[in-house]
Amino acid sequence: MTETKSLIWDETFPSLLLKGEGTAAFLHGQTTADIFAQKKLERIFLSCWLSTKGSLKALLEIRISNNMAEIVIIVGEINSIIEGFEAVIFPADKVKLEILQPIRRIQRINHYQSWKESNPIWIVNSDLIENQVSDYTKATKKELEIWKIRQGIPGFDREINGDTNPYELGLGDIIKLDKGCYLGQEAIARFFRSKSLKYQLRYWEGFGKSNDFDIGKNFFSANQYEALRKKVGIITSSIRINDNYFNGLALIKTNFVDKNVGFTENGESIKIKKPISFTNPF
Repeated sequence: MTETKSLIWDETFPSLLLKGEGTAAFLHGQTTADIFAQKKLERIFLSCWLSTKGSLKALLEIRISNNMAEIVIIVGEINSIIEGFEAVIFPADKVKLEILQPIRRIQRINHYQSWKESNPIWIVNSDLIENQVSDYTKATKKELEIWKIRQGIPGFDREINGDTNPYELGLGDIIKLDKGCYLGQEAIARFFRSKSLKYQLRYWEGFGKSNDFDIGKNFFSANQYEALRKKVGIITSSIRINDNYFNGLALIKTNFVDKNVGFTENGESIKIKKPISFTNPF
């Protein structure tokens, strides 16, 4: 019997470096993480970078050491982050921003555990890591895309579209509400107080023609022949698994997220599920 090796996520990401004695305080005011608490733990941790209206702009991994912070951009646009940080860095902040070489990052993955629960490794010297990954198989590009969709990892210019916030995308667990002021805090506080969201991210799968599942297409509450048919969501990511089987991600209206079946514009049924890594918003 042939033993199947577990998969590993092996990908290279853009990265930045903040350095100076004001590094921790600056990041504390720019991201959703409690930077001072994480600094004491000396580990890689996730955080969100938001707009002033609370929409998600980037998903970051950060490692704090002494007066430095290494930042890996898991999802986001590096130039936007550079411009955003540099616009609010002043001499009194005692921090400087540098662009680093892209960082190779590896993480063991599976289809039953949230990716947020597994520790990543940033690789500086590839020779030192090969023994640690020899028992794993590097996921192919398609395997990785399928896995990210099933996990619900948001994509830039898809799920992260300038309007969606971390609660809608299942990232509420990496927001620290009691950490003090940070960029987007007032909007996040309003979302939390009102417990009101337009959409929540959901995984979907279904059979049909490729144009049934194009990004931007709508999902409906009933098939095309039923009365009271309503739009309940919009496709944000889509991948063909085989000839007529597709899966992807969609932003589903909050009042429909408890349903497990929806319909395409042509009346084909689709299954709707919560992504593996999605954290309930409140």
